[in-house]
Amino acid sequence: MPWRPDFNALAYLLNGDATFGPEQRPAGMGQLVVFDGPRVNPQGDTSITIAANEVQESRSPEVDVLLLGGLPIREPIARYGPFVMNTKAELIQAFEDFEAGRLGKIPHA
Repeated sequence: MPWRPDFNALAYLLNGDATFGPEQRPAGMGQLVVFDGPRVNPQGDTSITIAANEVQESRSPEVDVLLLGGLPIREPIARYGPFVMNTKAELIQAFEDFEAGRLGKIPHA
């Protein structure tokens, strides 16, 4: 697949089994693959490679991949549980806001 050389790339397997990149790293349903970066192919273009395994589990005969990419943000990342912030102080504030109910509520259907 053609890919911009300045973009990061992630692939999340929604279904099935596949291999990724020139190293043919295996991954299956529910796993996330982080690409080291696009590769220059013989035509001189940059690309990433995803190949479905020839044999799939009968319950998941298709390979469905969510491919994500974008410019690197080049910012620090702090994460814990469901929260992803830039600093530990922001994580602490997010937990306090959550516990105090300041993040809102999802109404019952």
